[in-house]
Amino acid sequence: MFFFSALFLLMPLSVSAEPIVAAYYENYAHYRPSGQRPMFSAALVDPKILDELHIAFAYFGYATPSANPEKAGLTGNFKIQPTEPDDIGVLYPSLSKLKQQAPQLKLYLTIGGWSFNNPDAPTKSLFSEMVSRPESRREFIASCIDYAHRFDFNGIDIDWEYPGDPARGGSSLDFENFIQFLKECRDSFASSSPTLSLSCAFPAHPPFGLKESEQKQFYRFAAECSKYLDHLTVMAYDYHGPFENSKLTGVNAPLNRDTDPLSPFFIRATLDNYLQGGVQSEKILLGIPTFGRSFGDVSDLTPESAGPGKPFEKPGLPGPATRQPGLLAYFEISDMILEKSLISRPDALTSTVYGFNPQTKLWVSFDSPASTALKAELARAYRLKGIIFWSINMDEYTGKESYPNIRSGRAALAPLL
Repeated sequence: MFFFSALFLLMPLSVSAEPIVAAYYENYAHYRPSGQRPMFSAALVDPKILDELHIAFAYFGYATPSANPEKAGLTGNFKIQPTEPDDIGVLYPSLSKLKQQAPQLKLYLTIGGWSFNNPDAPTKSLFSEMVSRPESRREFIASCIDYAHRFDFNGIDIDWEYPGDPARGGSSLDFENFIQFLKECRDSFASSSPTLSLSCAFPAHPPFGLKESEQKQFYRFAAECSKYLDHLTVMAYDYHGPFENSKLTGVNAPLNRDTDPLSPFFIRATLDNYLQGGVQSEKILLGIPTFGRSFGDVSDLTPESAGPGKPFEKPGLPGPATRQPGLLAYFEISDMILEKSLISRPDALTSTVYGFNPQTKLWVSFDSPASTALKAELARAYRLKGIIFWSINMDEYTGKESYPNIRSGRAALAPLL
């Protein structure tokens, strides 16, 4: 194993019992083109390598044009809605069959997501509105229980990005209201039959849209929330990307330090902040990316000097499957390396990997199975609940070596698994 393994010799290697290996599953993945691969589907999931699968996303209070073209728009209530036309008839039943193959597998329905709270989205204020009143909280919680029981989910995963952020539909009242909502959710889920688990996604650092005083209290807020959660997912990626104003290439998920030695944006610092804020380690799932962040028109790329910190002009071109500027799935990156359109090298400072092409001026920050193992080892050293990948459909999902990152992360939690 390359780079930085020695650091873990300084840390205790015990961990809480039965660490979890989980992954998100993007419910729109089977609509993407796949090149020479079969289209992704639940049938390609190996359920034996996972303990949990989080299905992203469902909405509430809004019918999407794709799922309900005749009645698209705000619904006037806070009931759960599918987001894709095949969710109820195809995806959910196929996921339920996975539990027959692997009884340990639990399915979570993830509600919300980044786009749900986009500043121009009609849904941006729905979370804030829902948690603000007892009657709307009751309606949402009852809908969660009904939806989960109907479609064989074991838990609900809340992905609100972010409470309190006014640019994304939030208000300063969200913090207290959200804690109350989680308490009521926990009580209702525990008394339902069958009972439901409750999870929530939190960012790698306090959202920049919060007031300075709210940013300082953010980790204490997370600790209060965690009291009512089965686990709290830390989205430990997107520390840097082509969305930043710095216009310098940066690392997606730096482990023990950032490229800049004075930067606070790296995974170990994130975990320390949550733990010091009062979140119990055994509640935390460490998020690990199976995607890379790509940068275009990067200056001064040479074989001798290709690391992070180079000026760039725009996001990298969309991949053939993901079709999103600045984002590449691990399997897309692997194809580029095999085709020799990308040169890959480990970055010892950040314990990650980068790829580059001096001719096309493309630069990509990503994780390999080896660097993924280091992240899982850190989760183990910190005695975390486990790890969770975004996402299973972005890992290499075909061939003899399917899901190399997920398998590597799982192996790094051994001998407990």
